[in-house]
Amino acid sequence: MNYKYLLMSVVFFVLTGCGSSGSTFKGVVPAGSYLAWNSVTVAADVDANLNSAIAVDVVMLHDEETLGLVQNMSAAKWFATRDDLLKTFPKSLSFQTAELVPGQTLQLKQDMFLQKRQVGTIVFANYLTPGEHRMRVDPLQGQLLIQLLTKTFTVVTTNTK
Repeated sequence: MNYKYLLMSVVFFVLTGCGSSGSTFKGVVPAGSYLAWNSVTVAADVDANLNSAIAVDVVMLHDEETLGLVQNMSAAKWFATRDDLLKTFPKSLSFQTAELVPGQTLQLKQDMFLQKRQVGTIVFANYLTPGEHRMRVDPLQGQLLIQLLTKTFTVVTTNTK
């Protein structure tokens, strides 16, 4: 018997997972990618959140299951459940939080965004007005500016170098 062909057959079945859809490599290569952000600045307009302080969370999701759970939450639901979610999924999500008063600008710590791969990153802003107040931002690159407006917010890149 030709052992070369036997070995090639075994390798083939291992790599293809005996007909599975590539699940053999799942866990070998970590999911997601690193964020391509140079900096993250949060700036509140003078009348932001109807002239009230506002909390902002940048939520980094590290697996698809947790992304599916969080990506459709409103900001109100996120802020009401975030502590429980972090206790339940301590390795699956992380977030950086900031609270600003109208007219304030601050730079978020960059090191937290560079630590782990992300499958999704969402900004939540805890506005007094009704609405979803969330935005997915992981595809953005460069310098991010989260601009808190009167009743909503925007996220733009100010420089992609």
